[in-house]
Amino acid sequence: MRQHWRRLRLDLLDRVSLFALDIAADGRLPERRGWPRDWAELRRRVRQQGGRFDLTLFLSSPAALETLFTREAHRQRLLQELLALAREVDDLQLDIEVYEPISPAAKAGVRLLCERLRQDLPAGVGLSAFGPVGAAVDLYDAELVPLLDHLVVQGYDYHHPASRQAGPLAPLQGPDALTWPQALAHHLGLGWPRHKLLFSLPLYGYEWPVVGPQPRAATVGKARTTSYARVDAALLPEIRLNAREQAARHGAQRDAASGSPFYTYRDAQGQWQQGWYEDETSLAAKLDWLQAQGLAGAALFPLGYDLGAFDGLWESRFGASVGAPRPGTKLKG
Repeated sequence: MRQHWRRLRLDLLDRVSLFALDIAADGRLPERRGWPRDWAELRRRVRQQGGRFDLTLFLSSPAALETLFTREAHRQRLLQELLALAREVDDLQLDIEVYEPISPAAKAGVRLLCERLRQDLPAGVGLSAFGPVGAAVDLYDAELVPLLDHLVVQGYDYHHPASRQAGPLAPLQGPDALTWPQALAHHLGLGWPRHKLLFSLPLYGYEWPVVGPQPRAATVGKARTTSYARVDAALLPEIRLNAREQAARHGAQRDAASGSPFYTYRDAQGQWQQGWYEDETSLAAKLDWLQAQGLAGAALFPLGYDLGAFDGLWESRFGASVGAPRPGTKLKG
C-alpha cells in the first residue's frame, strides 16, 4: 500500500507493524524494501500518536526453516541481523508460517533464537510472533510463552484460495472444520494466557469459482483476493475486485452459522462465483467475542484495504486515541 499510511487513522492504533522483511535460509534479510529510510516518517508519526512501531520478519518455506534453524552459523547471522534492526523499532515480530512437519531440531532452533533475542534485545524492545492455525507443528508452545510478549493468532484463511469449498475466512462459529473458539481452545491448551493472545481480523476477502449458488459450494479453481473497498490501482495493482461493490451488485447475504457475509452470482461465461468477506456487522461480533473472552485484542490485516470504512467501528471500540480507550475495554488495535 506504499504511502497510503498517510491516510490512516494512526490515533486509533496502539501499534503498527511494517509487513515484512523476508528471512533467507542462511539468516540474511536480502530485500530491505526501503528499510529504514523509506519508513522513518511512518515510524515518527506512529510514535508521535503514542503508538509503538514494529517490524515483522517473514518466513514461509519449510526447506528454508530447516536449513536456517538447524545450523548454528545461519541462526547466529539472523540473530545479529535482528539485533541490528531492533535499534530502530519498538518490537520485532516473527511470522514463521510453515504448515508442513518440521524436525525437532528445527523447532528447537526457533526456541534458541527466541531465548537469545529475549536475552540480548535492547531494554524496552518487545518480541512477539504470529501464530499460524492448522500447522503440523506448534512452534509457539508452552516453552515460548515466557519469551514472547504476545502472540497474534491467525484469525483468517480458515477457508483459503485453494480450499475445496468456498466459505468464511474467519468463522466465529458454525459447521466449518475450524472456528475461532476452536483456535482459542487450542492455544489455551498450549499454555498461552488470555492476556497475551490477539486474533487477527481480515480486511480482505476471497471470491471462488464454484459449482453452484448454494453457500459453501464446492470450488472449481483458486480464489481471487478482494479488498473490502475499491483501492486505487496505483496502490494495489494486483487486487482489482472489492467485496463492497461486488456485494452491492450481486446481493449481500449473511451466513447464519458463522455470521460472515457473502455473495454469489453467475459471470458472463455462465460460471458461478462466490465471494466471502467481513463487514462492519461481522467484525463487531468478533470484537464482542474477543472482549468477552478476555483476550488482549485485535490485529487488523492489511491496514488500508477498507479505505477507512471501518474507522467508526474502531473508534467506538478502541477510543478516539491510543491513550483514551473506551471505559471497560481491554481491546487493542
